[in-house]
Amino acid sequence: MNSNKLFIILFFELCIVGMALFILFFLGQSSEISWHLFSLGLCLYFFWHIYNLFRLIEWLSSKQCLHMDSSFGIWSEICSQLVSLQQTSQSRQKKLVKHLGNYQTFVNKIPDAVIIISKDNTKQKNEIEWFNKRAQLTFQLKKKKHLGISLNDIFTDPAVDDFLSSPETNKRMELHSPLDKNKIFSPRILPYHKSSRLLLFRNISRIYWIDRMRKDFVANISHELRTPLTVIRGYLESFESYFEKDKKFLPAIQSMQLQSLRMGNLIQDLLVLSKLESDTGKDDNKPLLAVPTMIENVIHDIKVLHGDKKYTIKSDIDYSLKMPGYENEIQSVISNLINNAIRYTPSNSIILVRWYSNNNKNYFSVEDNGEGIEEKHLQRLTERFYRVDKGRSRSEGGTGLGLSIVKHVLNHHNAKLKIKSKPGEGSQFICCFMPDL
Repeated sequence: MNSNKLFIILFFELCIVGMALFILFFLGQSSEISWHLFSLGLCLYFFWHIYNLFRLIEWLSSKQCLHMDSSFGIWSEICSQLVSLQQTSQSRQKKLVKHLGNYQTFVNKIPDAVIIISKDNTKQKNEIEWFNKRAQLTFQLKKKKHLGISLNDIFTDPAVDDFLSSPETNKRMELHSPLDKNKIFSPRILPYHKSSRLLLFRNISRIYWIDRMRKDFVANISHELRTPLTVIRGYLESFESYFEKDKKFLPAIQSMQLQSLRMGNLIQDLLVLSKLESDTGKDDNKPLLAVPTMIENVIHDIKVLHGDKKYTIKSDIDYSLKMPGYENEIQSVISNLINNAIRYTPSNSIILVRWYSNNNKNYFSVEDNGEGIEEKHLQRLTERFYRVDKGRSRSEGGTGLGLSIVKHVLNHHNAKLKIKSKPGEGSQFICCFMPDL
């Protein structure tokens, strides 16, 4: 539409100029200077265009407001459209400045430290491009000193470089502050731009140390309880022998023995769990394990232990498949999952144990045809002491820590636990071991 308007204006302008030149040519016929006047008028029209063109170039060079009110014709329309574009650009610029100011205000109000760094494919790896005021205060950053340098120069821990190089955006780590080792941060990578990444550092010091105190307390109290419990169990065994024929006291002593045994198992599980939590599990020299043999040994021991319970264990094992790992930990995974299947399924149940490989990943699964578990419980099954049916779990002798131990062992082996279950259809627990072991 604008091009049509310009064409029309240009057409009328040329018509007016043409009429003016015709008049000059007609007036010059009497003095025989018609072509001179015609040439003079054409030159004046040409120089008028040159003059307006220089004014436009001068305005473009000065970047000031455009004022060419004296123009007419095509130049008047050009100036009008340029002024309109200039006003639109200024309006957009004001809005952009306002949005940028609001963005900076918002980011500076965030209680967490925010640092924007370049991606690995840029000239300098993890180059700091921007940070908010919280990051300035938290890590003592200065714009003149730290903008343009690598983030690895501030956080020298090699784990930081591994974290930033990881393709997983949801990966988590605990990072000690380079200024105060008692301050712990949980960095998170957020998608920001095709050439940049945004790092959000959340202060988790309070949560970290509370959790650390809890772990230390559990470990210490478990150690302290184990000795007196051993003494109590020793006396109970003596009392059982002494009151062997006394029907009045013997049931009470046997009940106390059963409860002390359950407490002993609980303390043992707590100690195992504390050890797993304190151990990072980062060791590249894990021994190669004969997992099929370990599975067969666990199944044999369970059959001997639960011989009075009617059930069927079927196995589908790839005997050529081995895996690097820690023997005691992997055995605890196998034992806990199979024992859970037996403990929480009714008589005449069928339990399928599988060990196989698929897409360069190793899988260990235990499947039963028991009562199944409601979906609302699945996400919390690996929590400590979480029970779907509290009364039944205690009567079956469970400590409530088995799946929590399984989860921590799998974390040490770069593996994940997946649980599939529906009420009335049974349950399936699948351990997926990643190929980078």
